[in-house]
Amino acid sequence: MSFIITYDENLIEELAARFNLREPNRKALSALVQRLDSGEYSPLEMLTLDLATGVGKTYILAAFIEYLNRQGARNVMVVTPGRVVQDKTVSDLSHGSERYIDGFTQPPILVTPDNPQGFAVAESSRGLFSSDDSSMVFVFNVQQLFPPKDEGKSVASGQEALRRKTWRWQEEYGSLMEHLRGLEDLVVIVDEAHLFGSNAKVYRSALEELLPQVTVGLTASPAKTDDIVYRYPLWRAIRDGYVKQPVLVYRKSGYNSEERQLQDAMSLLALKEEAYAGWRAAHPEGKQTKPLLFVVCADVNHATETAERLRSTAFMGDELAVLQVDNQHDDATTQAFLRYLDKEHSPVRIIVSVNKLREGWDTKRIAVMCTLRAMGSEVLTQQVMGRGIRLPFGQLTGVEAIDELDIISHKSFVSLLKSEDILREFGIESDERPQASTVLAIPGTKVDPQATPLSTTPGIEDGTASTSEVADVTKEAQEKGSNIADLVGSRGLEDNEEIVSPNDIFTQVEVSINEKFQGTTFLFPSTVMEKTTEPFELADITTEDVIAAAKRTKNTSEYLERTRVAVVENDAGSAAIRGENTDRVAVESFHQSEREVANELTRRVLATGGVSADAANVAQLSRRIVPQFIANTGIEQWTEKAKLSAADELRRLVQAEVKKAASHTRTKTRVLPIELPINDSFTLNFGEKVLPLLDLAAKSTKASSGFKERSFYGPWTKGLFDAASFDSFSGEYKLAELLNFDPDVLWWKRLYSHEHAVVAYTPKNDYYPDFVVKATDGTHWIIEGKSQKGVDDEIVQVKKAAAEKAIRLLAGHPDYLDQSWGYLIAYEQDIAGADSLADLLASSVTEKTVI
Repeated sequence: MSFIITYDENLIEELAARFNLREPNRKALSALVQRLDSGEYSPLEMLTLDLATGVGKTYILAAFIEYLNRQGARNVMVVTPGRVVQDKTVSDLSHGSERYIDGFTQPPILVTPDNPQGFAVAESSRGLFSSDDSSMVFVFNVQQLFPPKDEGKSVASGQEALRRKTWRWQEEYGSLMEHLRGLEDLVVIVDEAHLFGSNAKVYRSALEELLPQVTVGLTASPAKTDDIVYRYPLWRAIRDGYVKQPVLVYRKSGYNSEERQLQDAMSLLALKEEAYAGWRAAHPEGKQTKPLLFVVCADVNHATETAERLRSTAFMGDELAVLQVDNQHDDATTQAFLRYLDKEHSPVRIIVSVNKLREGWDTKRIAVMCTLRAMGSEVLTQQVMGRGIRLPFGQLTGVEAIDELDIISHKSFVSLLKSEDILREFGIESDERPQASTVLAIPGTKVDPQATPLSTTPGIEDGTASTSEVADVTKEAQEKGSNIADLVGSRGLEDNEEIVSPNDIFTQVEVSINEKFQGTTFLFPSTVMEKTTEPFELADITTEDVIAAAKRTKNTSEYLERTRVAVVENDAGSAAIRGENTDRVAVESFHQSEREVANELTRRVLATGGVSADAANVAQLSRRIVPQFIANTGIEQWTEKAKLSAADELRRLVQAEVKKAASHTRTKTRVLPIELPINDSFTLNFGEKVLPLLDLAAKSTKASSGFKERSFYGPWTKGLFDAASFDSFSGEYKLAELLNFDPDVLWWKRLYSHEHAVVAYTPKNDYYPDFVVKATDGTHWIIEGKSQKGVDDEIVQVKKAAAEKAIRLLAGHPDYLDQSWGYLIAYEQDIAGADSLADLLASSVTEKTVI
């Protein structure tokens, strides 16, 4: 049979949902399948997916196995660098395991050298204990693929015994290697491919024996010669929030003893434990992860000495709290502790290991790393640092102590960060080297990273770029300003400074109503919209249309006809009398009062077909339409003729709107008042703090001001609450600042989604305005701050129209009869050019009720 894999975008999207793939993983899967679809590859040449540690490569592996299965390729071999990763992979793919990656249509059948006859049993029992459509996944580590020795003991043990079971004929099931050679759809996936360098020749020979249809490699550290199908470097993972933020911690004069370095590490661990405990308490239904200290030593003897020191009463005083992991401490007990490391009951608080571990193990618990005697160039490699950058709770929490990985090293961080190898670990290729002043915080301070999005070569992330484009992308990014200083934070400590936690650093903050506004409440006119066959509503007529009709009203004079009486002589000489028309005389029409005019306008509108004389329509006329119409005619002294002209214009407007409404399906908007605020105080999420108000200048920007989206700022003197958060700088924060210092503003309130202060703009869609502002004249203004792009955005304009109708409806609502409400949409340019609410009202079209 021929091996054909085609690209199916719908299947990619389905599997992305089934396996809950992060966006870079979805793109990696898509890029890989597109490459297979193109046919531009050699079966024995590895197609490499280069993804940062901690992003979730195992999920790509699982989703790719399922994709192959859906296209008829059901035999996959996963090759791991060693036993630890092999056992983890088996657990990840074993249905019923706590680590099982759910998403497969049918759980895969697993075969390992420990159970090589499993393939024969599985083949014979297909349809009985598993589906005929299940994938068969062979999970081997690279040493188990090597051919057995031709000579040696007749009875072998360990790896040699496993190799014999794989390569040589066994009476129970034949030859596993012969079975693998005979598969016409075998796909080999090499995990942690960068670790195979020293075994490359033997591994290549074993690969050639297998004769796979395609070979795929997963790694975070590719070689320059690798055929990279998709790249997602560490700097992108940090920027996109898929891993922790590395923070370098150092003493002003460095460390002259390991004792002091370990003490600092333990102090940092104590801070992390406090933060993690607070998060767990605030999220009892979530993961109950505890932080871990990871100590990296130079060799096994050094690790043993360090572990014993940490177990002593001077540090932990607990044997089980410190776990040593290296090639001499890898027994069943150690593996059991590692296996259950992420469990709530794990007693381990510190792991001591060596710098050059060949096998990988992962945990989400590492919060502090301490490198003793480690080579500077190896401290920030993804194989060392990568063990600690996985997110403990699956996503960023917003709490620095949880979202950051603290790294302590005795080496100079300046020289470390200048290392070309370290820059490549982050996916940065450049001759530029950071200066100390751009990387390290002054002792006694902390510098936060400034990782910001960078544009890349088109096609890099969606898999359509060429290999050369992939190779150039990080260089291009570097030329646009990215460097290691943007990605790594730092904390400088004075030589005698103690690492202690401020008393309130992990205390949840309460935001309260301003004392001078205690007891203040208001009814927000929340709306719902539903399809209806009910009669036309006068609330559908906009104020703008009413004003336009009013301006068409004519106020001309009445004219008196004049006939001259003339005496004329006829042909017979006798006289006759006749009338002769002469110029008409203009005179004022009969005067009318505004009350008489208003009554006539109301009578004529209600007499129009299609308009019911219900209470809501009568209120619309008396409180909004008629007063606004009269006020905008420009007529000071009403006359009978002007009254008739006005009635005709208003009636024509109403008739046109009734006809328009009858020509299409109508929707009815109802006002459902919501009393706000719901409570006099609310508690911020764990780790959130109230930041001080920004010191803004006329030309301040989001970047120059340091504004942080969705962070709380305060205290506000005219805010109904003493702190508020904002989604944008120029459209919301600057508007709040304008309102806060306006003498015509009594108070303002930021609206939040949980308050359900919504305006429906379709029967199925709502939107959330930004502010309610009460002016000193008593008017409540609903204000929406918007980007300048909203001026031409159709949806923004639909939302605006819906909010304006909500305001018009208040004219007939019993809960708002003694209130004045208005709506205003303020665009960025309006806000930037305004000094007050009055300026905004003057520059923007508004809707307002009239008391």
